[in-house]
Amino acid sequence: MALHMVDDPENQDDYVDDNSGGGGGNTGGGGGLNIGSLLSFLPLVFGLFKGRGNSTNSDGTPSKGGCGGKSLIFLLLAGVVIYFLFFRSGGCNLFNQTASGGNKTFTESGYNFDANQTKKAQVYEGLEDDNTKNPLPEMVNLAAFAPSRQNQGKQGSCVAWSSAYAARTILEAASTKQDPNSIAYSPAFLYNNIALEDCQGSYIQKAMEFMQVNGAVRYQDFKYDENDCSRQANGSLIQQGQQNKIHGFHRLTETDDVNGLNIRAVKEHLAKDAPVVIGMMVGGTFMQDMMGQKVWHPTNNDRNMTGFGGHAMCVIGYDDRVEGGAFQIMNSWGPQWGQNGIGYVRYGDFKEFTREAYGLDPLPKRGAALNAIFEANVGLFNPETRTNVALKLAGGNLFKTITPIKKGSKFKIEIKNTTECYIYIFTPDVTGKSSVLFPYKPAHSPYCGITGYRLFPRKESIQADEVGNKEQMGIVVSKNALDYNALNVAINASTKADFASKLNDAVKANMSTTANYGNSSNGMMYFKNTDNTKSIVACVVEIDKQ
Repeated sequence: MALHMVDDPENQDDYVDDNSGGGGGNTGGGGGLNIGSLLSFLPLVFGLFKGRGNSTNSDGTPSKGGCGGKSLIFLLLAGVVIYFLFFRSGGCNLFNQTASGGNKTFTESGYNFDANQTKKAQVYEGLEDDNTKNPLPEMVNLAAFAPSRQNQGKQGSCVAWSSAYAARTILEAASTKQDPNSIAYSPAFLYNNIALEDCQGSYIQKAMEFMQVNGAVRYQDFKYDENDCSRQANGSLIQQGQQNKIHGFHRLTETDDVNGLNIRAVKEHLAKDAPVVIGMMVGGTFMQDMMGQKVWHPTNNDRNMTGFGGHAMCVIGYDDRVEGGAFQIMNSWGPQWGQNGIGYVRYGDFKEFTREAYGLDPLPKRGAALNAIFEANVGLFNPETRTNVALKLAGGNLFKTITPIKKGSKFKIEIKNTTECYIYIFTPDVTGKSSVLFPYKPAHSPYCGITGYRLFPRKESIQADEVGNKEQMGIVVSKNALDYNALNVAINASTKADFASKLNDAVKANMSTTANYGNSSNGMMYFKNTDNTKSIVACVVEIDKQ
């Protein structure tokens, strides 16, 4: 016997975004480089030299137009020009933009994209895309929690403005209902700690990691200076920053690959007052043409992304009613851009131009919310029949299937949680040795911070093999993140006789002994724990198969 993960058929449970928002055309390449544009341009260059090498006529005399070394030099110079026009345009900084009056309005950006950096972040396991179980509002607007729109100036600090000044401030204001301008967080404190060499921008991943470990300080305590990225906070401020850590973050992609932006996941975060920081390719009409405008309407030239560069911004809302649906984005180019520094990007355009997106976890509840009852429904869901594998309580924290499943059957785990939690799954092999079933890969997150109904893993299913007549799995739900590999070692190290006893033994230090277990009407397991001194609830599921 052995439960194992298998990949789902392609496109199963994918989020379908039929609303292109006027999208279409070429998607363009990353970092401002459009391969199609480059390849179409190269023949023009090389065509200049067709038949112009050191050739000879039939009589042995040099052919006319032979340029020799001069041609080679010109070709090399053309290559350099192409490199700077195409490859360098999408680096860490945008080209400078000037307003019609000659005043510099849009200057440095500072967003860098690196797939290896992006892969460090865990993928968010979204809620089930079911408007009956998980209805999303048609409009969310967090602008009331956002501080006033400022201009980052000539410093390439957009990552810090979008992450600390915008996202971190919005989290705090939404959680405490304080005036965002009075509690705004400093972009300088963040940027001065994460800037790349020579202040050449940074990565969103680095910003998220820094805020999770070191927190943030108030803007008024560490003012922004566009001419200085080396100033550091004193010891007292650093200690204050530790009090303002973010709870966590996830990248919002469809899979553990860096591609495939998850539109619904972005909306889910916003619906829970959790902003999203994005890295987006911008240029063309996104610049001066957006002054005073509500919605960005990219042209065909924009879709080629020639001359575009990376820019980090904060998504603060969405509205399904705006031109078929659009995300609301807070920029760091002052109030002149968009309408008071905020603009809308339609869903299709958002998916086309955005390189990466990071959702911040909602802040831990404060005050009375800390004493919320820890409860959840957990079940096994058959994605083919769209029904639950019905379970019954057999005693203690042991559940069994009411009817045997077929050998080779696939199922997913479903959970409906009312409080933030982490979920881990373990299973024994035929020798009784335990292994981690979920998180299936390091990129998969066990965090269920946004309450609601979810099915996971998103792109895989758990499958029962053809051997034997019984499977077992241990499900551990915790208020706090656990080292699940260490927990699996503890399960295997236990001297107890069977898997269920080994699991209970491994978590006994923090496991509630007073939790109530039961069944819901649709065959899911249910638990309720009122003992706030214990952070873990565990159960074992025995699955009969035939």
